[in-house]
Amino acid sequence: MTDTESLLIKNFGPITEAAIDVNKVTVLIGRQGSGKSTVAKLYSVFSWLEKSLMRHSLTEAHITQYHRFRKTYCAFNNISDYFRDDTVLRFNGTHFQFQYENDRLQVNSTDSNDDTFNISKVMYIPAERSILGSTDHPYTLKGLSDPMSTFRDEYSDARNKYKSGYILPFDDIRFEYDALNDIPRLKHNGDFDIKLSAGSSGFHSSLPMLLVSKNLTEMVKNSSAKSDLTEQGLQALNKEVRRIMEDTTLSYEVRMASLHSISSRFRYSRFINIVEEMELNLFPDSQRGALYELIADANVLPANKLMLTTHSPYLINYLTLAIKAHELTGKASDDSHAMTRISEIVPPSSQIPSTDVTIYEMEDGSARRLSDYHGLPSDDNFLNLRLEATNTDFNSLLDIEEDTEL
Repeated sequence: MTDTESLLIKNFGPITEAAIDVNKVTVLIGRQGSGKSTVAKLYSVFSWLEKSLMRHSLTEAHITQYHRFRKTYCAFNNISDYFRDDTVLRFNGTHFQFQYENDRLQVNSTDSNDDTFNISKVMYIPAERSILGSTDHPYTLKGLSDPMSTFRDEYSDARNKYKSGYILPFDDIRFEYDALNDIPRLKHNGDFDIKLSAGSSGFHSSLPMLLVSKNLTEMVKNSSAKSDLTEQGLQALNKEVRRIMEDTTLSYEVRMASLHSISSRFRYSRFINIVEEMELNLFPDSQRGALYELIADANVLPANKLMLTTHSPYLINYLTLAIKAHELTGKASDDSHAMTRISEIVPPSSQIPSTDVTIYEMEDGSARRLSDYHGLPSDDNFLNLRLEATNTDFNSLLDIEEDTEL
């Protein structure tokens, strides 16, 4: 079993060639249409297929035949039209390698003989999620995309799980869900009590994202259930159990070990959280709170992963703070006063080592890994340069003013 995941994309949608190593936290920045969502959606597709193969919900023959990879699984994420005649896609997962080339998908197992299984709960959180927060009854919405419909279902589960209360990581706002009347509400220290739909757009985009992330993190952490198994998956599980129990050549110890191995394939061991434009409609301080909440969720289990697409320069700066805080916490472990000061800036649960963070800049059909300075993300990045360009333009206007004596 490989320890890392990587994705190679050639001639697919807006991407000419991009090689992505998926870290615990992977951030994709760049202009609109540069390929950020393309990377995120492909990672979602391949991760979900790998989980389904591990659980025997799908077979290699099924997903490789009749162009199902393109027409069914990529179509689910609305990227089926991105294929070209010379498209090449390669994904190295934890248990399987996928290669699409010459209009054909091949799948190869990479497992060793150990019994360690990374079974992923995969969630793709679309940028269009705001519509769920702005609507009192999301199930009345028609014409939602497949990813949005899936996210809506998860949001419904999360609302019920946290109906008695959830504190947002900014503005001290409390969420509660009136399940009897199907009304999500926002409350603040007795100052107001309003329907979520009457709140600001920042709450519409962030509350569904944060609730789903928290709920799935807890579900995976406490996983022993087979909550999302299809009928085919349940049949595969039952078939394997019967085969083992009816095999009279196996000793009791071997049977128990085999059943334990099977059981681990049907329990989640990690949460892959893929979020489009986390910063939507949020004030910078609120972006910081939301980001640190998502990092905290990723930190709950060692194998959890968080992938973000963003246009926000603030997120890179807040990531830098989280990395620096982790570094200082390691140095100040015997200094309680310093530890307190550090935690006031970045909560311990949201601190992260630099080795767990990778940032890619998507531009001109390619992906460039952002360099770092002593482990911290470089200031020389696409988003900061856009801010610098504004200052340069303003200085040019001042020059014009001076030259023309306006």
